[in-house]
Amino acid sequence: MIELPLRERLHEHLALVRLAAQDNEFIDVRRAEELHDLLGRALDALPDLDVQQRRELASAIDYLVRVDDDEDDLRSPIGFDDDAEVVEAALARIRPSSGGTGSGFATR
Repeated sequence: MIELPLRERLHEHLALVRLAAQDNEFIDVRRAEELHDLLGRALDALPDLDVQQRRELASAIDYLVRVDDDEDDLRSPIGFDDDAEVVEAALARIRPSSGGTGSGFATR
């Protein structure tokens, strides 16, 4: 099952963000925590997702845990903005069709 490695990667990334924030007050830890929470709830629904939805979720997690993406998460005050766009788009695509915000991992 792919859930455990993905969840571990999320935990490691959030720990890195929190550690880096001790030396950089501009890191948006709250935004990172929100994204981690959304992806964690989506991982809870993993057994109900089809293969394509699982790939979509894994891709969103892969993007979030890369600190040096379109906006460097640990160097830019808007570092998690691009991550939020990727995560929210992925969750919109994997949300169950009956979904809406009742899916348990709705975005803001």
